[in-house]
Amino acid sequence: MKTAVIILGHGSRSAGSEAALQAVVAEMKKGGHAIVEHAFLQYVPPAPREALERCIGQRAERIVIVPFFLQAGAHVTRDIPALLSEARKEHPGIEIIVTDYVGAHPLMAKIVEELADKGNCGVRSAECGVEKQKDS
Repeated sequence: MKTAVIILGHGSRSAGSEAALQAVVAEMKKGGHAIVEHAFLQYVPPAPREALERCIGQRAERIVIVPFFLQAGAHVTRDIPALLSEARKEHPGIEIIVTDYVGAHPLMAKIVEELADKGNCGVRSAECGVEKQKDS
């Protein structure tokens, strides 16, 4: 069965903010996932429907939507289930499922711990919100 993955983020008005999600897509493709798309619920394209249609256009028989959210807010608990219901009605021959949101994954605590222990995130400190205190 040909499986596609859609990584579904919130979206932002900030220019270039979609790069983080696009980087995850690129890494998944490098890792051997043939069909990986991204989508956003607000502000920037592509919309979930567009990503879904791209997956179907690549002959996906199963589509796994991964909500790239840290908390179970209204998008995770209300909006995404509504999108799922609509997509299943429109494409009854395609298996469409949604995983738990990324923030609920058990490795999230390890990621936070690693960032805190390092005091940076492996890039310029301003990019990850870590301000280093100057020695006096």
